Amino acid sequence: MKHKFVLAILILLYVIASPTACLAAGSASASPDHVTLTWADNPATTMTVTWRTDNTTATGSVEYQKYQKSAAFTANAKYATSHSADFTTDLQATHLFTATLKGLEPNTKYLYRVGNQGHWSANHSFTTANPSSKSFKFLVFGDSQSVADGNFPYGVWSKTLHNAYSANPDARFFVNMGDLVDTGQSGAHWNAWFSAAAGVIDTIPIMPVVGNHETRGSLDTRRPAYWKAQFYLPQNGPSDLKDQAYSYDYGPVHFVVLDSQQSEEKQYGDILTPQKKWLAADLAASKSPWKIVFLHKSAYSLMVGRENKDIRNAFCPVYDRYHVDVVFNGHDHSVGRTFPIKNEAYMSKPSQGTIYYSAGRSGTKYYNQVCKRDWSKFFYNPTDQPDYLVVEVAGAKLTITALKTDGAIIDEFFIDKKKDINSDTSHSLGKR
Repeated sequence: MKHKFVLAILILLYVIASPTACLAAGSASASPDHVTLTWADNPATTMTVTWRTDNTTATGSVEYQKYQKSAAFTANAKYATSHSADFTTDLQATHLFTATLKGLEPNTKYLYRVGNQGHWSANHSFTTANPSSKSFKFLVFGDSQSVADGNFPYGVWSKTLHNAYSANPDARFFVNMGDLVDTGQSGAHWNAWFSAAAGVIDTIPIMPVVGNHETRGSLDTRRPAYWKAQFYLPQNGPSDLKDQAYSYDYGPVHFVVLDSQQSEEKQYGDILTPQKKWLAADLAASKSPWKIVFLHKSAYSLMVGRENKDIRNAFCPVYDRYHVDVVFNGHDHSVGRTFPIKNEAYMSKPSQGTIYYSAGRSGTKYYNQVCKRDWSKFFYNPTDQPDYLVVEVAGAKLTITALKTDGAIIDEFFIDKKKDINSDTSHSLGKR
């Protein structure tokens, strides 16, 4: 008995002393977890659902129907068969299941669950897009990468995400700007990240951006292998960069996601040139009045010495040619927006250039080395607490609001296409 007691104490001390041991909690089982919504097709008529089990589970499906007041399934429920893939992490062998629900009614709430007759998930819900609406809201989060932070790994990211969604329950989807986790090839970090995101990621879709930390780990330090496996996204990007670069439309906005990790992935070949060619064709084909791009590394960084000239040279001329309205980035863990920029010159009107917006940080990591640069119209370093962005599109007007986790406003900014103006109200911090 004494030996068992000593062993228990040693195990407890190991868990306390080892962040990795804490992060490793949440191993896969026969019961579905990591339930995640994305779009791989039309947001008005489809929804893609992905989930995980251990490798003993061979099959799975999505049961779904229009949402009823009782939030219970009826005899009219439908089933969508999933396809499965083996996914082995540094922790264990698992199965990932993905199903795309098709033929859904636009602007309609659905009830769903995933699994099989032996193991169903909890009931969840989602709402399809309204294709005729010119107004909607979405959330943007800077880097959520974290280390074990107190009693709950990725607890800071969890609080930021849940506070943002609680304050904006009408948000239709969210974007994480890359560096979702600190170690991209770590099953422990992903377990903690998905656990922290549960309750939001299974209710509104995530349309994520790949970051440089997604390439890090002991198994594969240059390909974002775990990231690609766990998010099923539009397959319309360059042939060798499926999932890592893609585009989609929501309402009056054309969204583009790019991979900026040239330095991390260059041993496998140039990733910027094929994206540049694809980006030009993609933007040229779009008839949407708004064009927004997301990528992890900024062409106009807030950290001295981190200039990312390769990103600027590859993509900015394309933004200029097809007039991208806003480019969002992560990587600098600070909040900032530029003047409208075209051909590396600062412009006075939004129609004359592109505004580059740094999203800040939603996890534990921040920098003291960032600062206001020559191109900065607004700058704020969120060292005291994380932040998030609320982006609202209302016809010819787009508003970006940066808020701290507790709801204090950092920055509020809009572009009005009809008047060809943008606001320049740099708020003193206050509650929204």
